[in-house]
Amino acid sequence: MQHLYNNLNNMRKFIILFVIVSVAGMLAFSGCDFGDTYTITFDANGGTGVMEPQTFTGSVNKALTLNKFTREGYGFAEWNTIPDGTGVRYMDGQEISVSNDMTLYAQWTADSILHPSDTTGNIFVVTFDANGGTGSMQSQTFTKDVAQALTLNAFTRENYSFYCWDTVPDGAGLYLDGQEITVTSDMTLYAKWTEDTPGPVSVVVTFNANGGTGTMQPQTFQSGVRQELTANAFTREGYTFVKWNTIADGSGLHYYDEQDIVIYESMTLYAQWSSNGGTQGEGQLNGHAYIDLGLPSGTKWATCNVGATVPEGHGEPVAWGETASKYSYFWTNYKYCNGSYVELTKYCNVSYYGINGHVDNLTTLESVDDAATSNWGAGWRTPTRNEMDELFDNCTRAAVTQGGVAGYKFTGPNGNSIFLPANGYRDMETVYDANTCYYWTSTLYTANEPYMAYSLIVGPENSYVNVSSRARGLLVRAVCR
Repeated sequence: MQHLYNNLNNMRKFIILFVIVSVAGMLAFSGCDFGDTYTITFDANGGTGVMEPQTFTGSVNKALTLNKFTREGYGFAEWNTIPDGTGVRYMDGQEISVSNDMTLYAQWTADSILHPSDTTGNIFVVTFDANGGTGSMQSQTFTKDVAQALTLNAFTRENYSFYCWDTVPDGAGLYLDGQEITVTSDMTLYAKWTEDTPGPVSVVVTFNANGGTGTMQPQTFQSGVRQELTANAFTREGYTFVKWNTIADGSGLHYYDEQDIVIYESMTLYAQWSSNGGTQGEGQLNGHAYIDLGLPSGTKWATCNVGATVPEGHGEPVAWGETASKYSYFWTNYKYCNGSYVELTKYCNVSYYGINGHVDNLTTLESVDDAATSNWGAGWRTPTRNEMDELFDNCTRAAVTQGGVAGYKFTGPNGNSIFLPANGYRDMETVYDANTCYYWTSTLYTANEPYMAYSLIVGPENSYVNVSSRARGLLVRAVCR
């Protein structure tokens, strides 16, 4: 019996040894080694951020490190062994085993389609673009037709200030920062920027008698800050002081006595003299100079545009009926409509174009809506269509360059002249026909299209008094009597 027991025990040991040897052989044959280590490297594949490589041991299962990469306007979807996503796919944090080193490439999905839980089609994503700025902003989710405030801007741009958002990079500006809006589709909002204005610095105006006698102290200005010139104190026997000029012979930029001006650098002003008592017909009203061109009506024309301090200055464009310039010119921000040219709220003589059929039959700008009156005071105004026709019909015109600025010189019947700088017109943020003069009249176009007003157009291709869209930005040359 003992002999039988010993035989069975020996047989059990033999079987165990056989199994161990067989398994070891199989492992050796397959090339597996539980002690080998492998490294997975993570690639952002268009994203940004840092992830440390991850070490795996042999065939031991282990969860992938959770993704830490980000990509503006995109959401992380999965990992793949090939950058274009055609290789082996792995989910974020998936438990895997590896048998060799490999690189996993992040796969990205645009935010606009990252709505896996939305089965209604009512969830939309607003993506924010710095548009020349720096920084990052998370995309914002909206529910269709539910009003929600936009995320406050977090982008910055050196020497610029954030202005608003728009759906196109070069747009006019649609949404203010933090504005409450409703969204009906995925969209990208681009930051709009305005260039910062440098702080004022001190500059000096020196006065030269230019053949006269007397003394005048230099005058200090702050660059970009409006200020009146010191009254002339020079005299010249047999002559009358007329004005100042930046060049002694009078061929530079000219300024009138005590004119309200803005300058950005130091300069010398030379007294200009006339032996016959000065040019006939020149004068000032409220500190702004005018000249008599000898027109039949006796209308006096300003020597500078509204918003300018010298004849060569372009001044500030305005929409018809508005009194200040702005960043963009379109019906969506025009003062006297409800966002559309067929919803006019003032100056309308055709019910089709008035909001809710509004008609007021106002055909000439009221003083409160006249850029000339509002900016230069009583007595100044935007010329009527008839006055613009009179200028056009009674003056000779010549394309000239004055003070480095292209424009047109209008010479009246008496030989006096004015210079109108060419500066085109503004539509939204864009300047069109920059080599052509576009100037408003105060007269509405009443021939069944009151969304337009009369304007002077003088350029290399066309010259006439025609009409322009009221929402556009044109210049203003004021008149007085």
